[in-house]
Amino acid sequence: MFYCKGCFTPVIRMSEGLTATQQVKKRKQYKKWVNWAVGLGTVSLFIMTAVWMVIEEPVVLFVGLGLYWLGCLGMAVGYWYSPVSVRDELEQQMEREASQTTIIFVIAATTIALPAEVVLTTTGIYTAPAAVRGAIWGYMLLILIFLSARWIGKRQYK
Repeated sequence: MFYCKGCFTPVIRMSEGLTATQQVKKRKQYKKWVNWAVGLGTVSLFIMTAVWMVIEEPVVLFVGLGLYWLGCLGMAVGYWYSPVSVRDELEQQMEREASQTTIIFVIAATTIALPAEVVLTTTGIYTAPAAVRGAIWGYMLLILIFLSARWIGKRQYK
């Protein structure tokens, strides 16, 4: 049992009535659902893109994109309706560590690349290709989004 946020009303989770064995089975079942949904959606998009390169009909791309979104919707439904957490504690810890490594890389790359790009472009010594500039500024936007989300999260738990 846990309490809903902002109130003292107990909320009963469906997983409380399940044995440990049933929880593991449900976790595997829903994880399989989530992986198949997103996998089929992604593969469909790649296949439809390859088909589009041959026949060059825009509708093929729209079908691929629709199947991809359907796969994403299936993934969300799998997470939403699962009576247990789809990821166990070990997977959550691995994702946390991977996220920390990723954000450290993004911050380091942006700290070095952004000032260099601005100075080199302003002085006329070197103008980075648009794709590189877009990636650098995209990293900066990612950092700002991360910091905003962290700030909001901190305020919620104070």
